Amino acid sequence: MRQLAIILFLFAAAGAAAAGETNYFCIVCGKGPLYGQIWLHPRGPVCDGCHKLENRCSLCGLPVRDGDGSVKTGDGRFICKFDKTNAVLDVDAAREIFENARQDATDLYGRRFMLKYPDVTVNMFDVDYWSEKGRDNGLDKYGFASTRRTPGGQCTHEVVMLSGQLRNEMISTAAHEYTHLWIYENCPSNRVIAGDTVEAICELTAYKLMQKQNLPEMQKRILENPYTHGKIKTLVEIEKRYDTDYVLDWVKNGKTETIEEDTGFSVRASPPASASFSYVPPVLPQALKFSGLLTIGKDRQAVINGVAFAAGDQKQIKLKNKTVLVRCREIRDAAVMVELNGSPDRVTLKLGEEKSPP
Repeated sequence: MRQLAIILFLFAAAGAAAAGETNYFCIVCGKGPLYGQIWLHPRGPVCDGCHKLENRCSLCGLPVRDGDGSVKTGDGRFICKFDKTNAVLDVDAAREIFENARQDATDLYGRRFMLKYPDVTVNMFDVDYWSEKGRDNGLDKYGFASTRRTPGGQCTHEVVMLSGQLRNEMISTAAHEYTHLWIYENCPSNRVIAGDTVEAICELTAYKLMQKQNLPEMQKRILENPYTHGKIKTLVEIEKRYDTDYVLDWVKNGKTETIEEDTGFSVRASPPASASFSYVPPVLPQALKFSGLLTIGKDRQAVINGVAFAAGDQKQIKLKNKTVLVRCREIRDAAVMVELNGSPDRVTLKLGEEKSPP
């Protein structure tokens, strides 16, 4: 997991105004003006009472209390009211993020980075059962990828990502896990690559994607993450010196377990991509579909074509031949009432039913 923000002691109000009051109001409970001991969090001041709360946001470390708009995941992690709007809690959103990251990575590396077997099952779980918590310097892994070969020699791919990540973090995770799938398909079965080097190659894809999206803070975090034991810094320098093709060719044709050992390896021109490597983007649906409810705290949201709507929300949904402006008016257990493209006429979408917009 990302490192929690540290809540620092700010001051005891001796020397403040005569009453000891300040202009600070607690970012958690709203109490104020504050006096006495005040604690400073990157989001704002925290009163001494809230500082003593046991529960903390798993993303930023802010104390959370019942009824403050925070959410709790199935495995007991809390996400504060500030982070929940940017946290990925819906599996359809996770699948969309993975597909976009796959396409962006392919745009970066070229057609040779497409999978021979492009179908990937994407899932998201609350329970981080692949966690290394409890170990010395353990990390919570954000996700994992697995590939199985069928008796006919084909591959079936699956990616699982931890729920509750911030969107940029999940994009990074998706790029990392997609690279695992590519390595599995392209590394010869009799070839051994050191584990830290494999992880660093996957992190390199995430790093370059964050670079493309102009997210220097995410790049810095990838470089400083001890997960690859520093190998990511080596891969970044090698890629700068030789280019990405060198790294991808080394996976296929290198002779040593680590890339820096393979001093006799030379860059070769990329072979022409064959039709079997073609990436086929997901086909957009032709109709609107209400697929279920998403409960966040006391709030309910309706999921329509993978997009979450609270009552009153207005968002665009892309269909195969058009883009539809959808305003959610009412959410029921088995149906949702919407208005389309600014029309006041309401349309009922029943659970699981597909309906083509006019």
